[in-house]
Formats: sequence, structure tokens, C-alpha cells
Amino acid sequence: MAFMDKMKDMAGKAKSTMESAAQVAKEKYEQVKQENAEKKAQKEAYIAEMEGKAAEYGKSLCSVVKEKGSTTPESFMSQVPEKELLAFTKDFYEKMVLPGSKASVSCIIMHPYIDEKKVKAIQKKIPIYGGEETIILYMNEAEGQQFLLTRDHFYFKVCLTEDKKFYAQGTIDCKDIDRIRIENGNSECILKVNEVDFATIKIRDSYKQDFITLNEYFKNIVEQDFEIAPEEIDRLIHEKIGDKIYQHIKKYMTYEDELVMYYAGGLDSLAAMDYIACTTKQIIIVNREMLGATSNVKQFYYEDITSMATEQNSKSDDLLVAVIDSALTAALKICDLIIMVAGTKEKISTLYTIEAERVIAIYHEYRKELKKGNQATQTIIQQKEPDVLEQLEKLSKLKDSGIISEEEFNQKKAVLLEKL
Repeated sequence: MAFMDKMKDMAGKAKSTMESAAQVAKEKYEQVKQENAEKKAQKEAYIAEMEGKAAEYGKSLCSVVKEKGSTTPESFMSQVPEKELLAFTKDFYEKMVLPGSKASVSCIIMHPYIDEKKVKAIQKKIPIYGGEETIILYMNEAEGQQFLLTRDHFYFKVCLTEDKKFYAQGTIDCKDIDRIRIENGNSECILKVNEVDFATIKIRDSYKQDFITLNEYFKNIVEQDFEIAPEEIDRLIHEKIGDKIYQHIKKYMTYEDELVMYYAGGLDSLAAMDYIACTTKQIIIVNREMLGATSNVKQFYYEDITSMATEQNSKSDDLLVAVIDSALTAALKICDLIIMVAGTKEKISTLYTIEAERVIAIYHEYRKELKKGNQATQTIIQQKEPDVLEQLEKLSKLKDSGIISEEEFNQKKAVLLEKL
């Protein structure tokens, strides 16, 4: 009996211990559950607070920009006819933005290189943009800040200073905007709208080059200066690529009036980084790893080039995955640029399609000018020939009439014949 009593006692104690442990576990669970609920509530409250602040900040930005704007009914954008604005934007992007800026790391893209696929991707990032208006310019900054410009509206998504995971969003009518510019700093830039500090942007990769060209674009819009002179292109490329590379290119420019019209660097992921420069007279190809070594410099004058074309690069798909957002246009696929000179073939495999096509366009432009110049020279010669023959005929009549001697006739005849 004593043994059974002892077993019962032990069983009772075990049961009591288990019940006690279960109670402790239950209490612990309830405590954790309560703590998690409190954390969730705090998180939700924080999110709601930040979203509220972001909404207020967005409204504040819109309000202060409007207050700082002029009272004139027309803005720096709306006063320009849309057709003219779109044509200038395309011209500017090709001539001023592309040179000296790497297409893969540039934070800006402009009309008409924003296809339907890209528009849909932009709409996901900036939901307040409906997609109906033609995008003039789109800027996507590394911290997720977005800026989109149409002829009539400026859409924005700006980081909240207190917590950069939250964004202030809004739309400003372009009629309330007099000017947009970027104030460059050492590590950060400030986007200013009507001189209001609108957003702070950390400088990365080719941002400085992008911002240089954006300021030029907005200045041209304000001044309604839609002609892009070769001298302007040369000046901007010089500013973007720096004096060292620019002066290296100048070493191979033999004409006093020769200007740099294009510059494109190779891809950083490739071992051999060639760069290509187009001037008003020639194409210069330099191996950047051997910068300064003349044996790695190739020059092709436009009159010597028989043809240029692009071919699909077999490695383009692999490289594209590595360096480019899938939403970007087909213009940013890598291709082969083929240059034919006197039966020989030169191939460059480090350019995006949009870059290679720009090089070809420059070649055709200056090749056409050369042909026009040659035709003009031939026309002048042809026009001069009848004049000389006419003078010889008159000279012969003067000799036959006895007005001039045979000797004088022969002297003047020799002078006229030299002009042919």
C-alpha cells in the first residue's frame, strides 16, 4: 500500500508540474502574442504616421512651388508647341545626353526612347501618372526617387527626410513652374523647382554628366533656343568627359575647325574597354587600357569610309541581364558596329544600339556634307570654263581686228588657259 501511495503521490506531483508548465507556456504565449500585437500596432501606427507626413509633405511641395512661381499663365513648357518640343527633345537626347554618358547607368531617359513597356513600368512606380500624356523626360534616382515631366505636368516621388522608405508623391501643373534646375555639389545635388529645394540626390556613377545635360536642356527650353550648334555639342562633351580625355582626343584632330561631336566609352564589364569619338571630320577609336599608346589608336576619315552598319551581338542577351533593367528599351541592347574602309572591316562590340546608331547618323551627316562640298566645287569649275572660252574668243577677235598684236594675244591666251 505504501508503494502505491507513493506512486500516486509522484503521479500527482508530475501532473501538477505539467499543468504548471502548461500554464507558464500559455502565459508566455499570451505575453508574446500581446507583445507582437503591440509591435504590430506600433508598426502600423508608425506607417500611418509616416504616410500621413509624406502626404502632407507632398502637398507642401506643390503649394510652395506654386507660390514661388510667376503669375503669368504660361510656363516654360506650355509656351512651346508640343510637336516642336518633342522634336527638340529627341534631338537633344541624341546630340547632348548620349555623348559622354553611359546608357546603362544613366538615370534619365527622354522622348522618344520610352516605349510602351517602359511606360507601364513607370506607372507602377508613379501610380498617379495615368499614362495618357506623352512623357518628355523621366528620371529614376538610385534611392527610388522618381521625376516625370510631360508638357503639362510634373510628377514626383520624393524621399521623406525622416525615413527614406516613405515617399511624398504629387503632381504640379507646368503652368506653375518657371524653371527647373539641378545645383551640383560634391556628393549630393539638389533638384530645384522655382528655386525651391525640391529633392536631394546622392551622386552616383554618371549622375553628374546627366545633371550637366539636364541643366542645359531646361535652359534651352526657358530661352526657347532649339538650335543645337556643333560648338555647343563640343563644349558639353568636353565638360562631361573631362579635360584629360578631351585633350587626348584633340591630339588626333588635325583641322583647326575640327570639333568633337560624340564620345562613347566601353562597358566596364568587358576586359578591353575601347572608346569611340566622332568629330566633324573623322572617327577615332582608342583602347582605354593603353591610353596614349598610338599603336592602339585607329582613325577613319569620313571620306575614306565606304559604309557603316550595326549587327546583332551574340553576347548581348547575357550582358543585358547583367547591366540593364528588363524594362528598358531595345535601344539599350549591345550590338556590333561595323565600319568598312577600303575593303577592310573594323568591328566594335562594346556599344549599345542607340550609341552605335548615333555614330552612324553622324557619319552620314558629315559624309553628306562632303558630297555637297564636292558637288559645289565641280559646279564652280564648270561655271568658270565657259567664261574662259568666251574670253579667248573675244581675244581672238581683237587680234583679227588688229587691236592687239600676235605676241600680246599669245601672252593673254596663256594666262587664260592656266585658269582652266
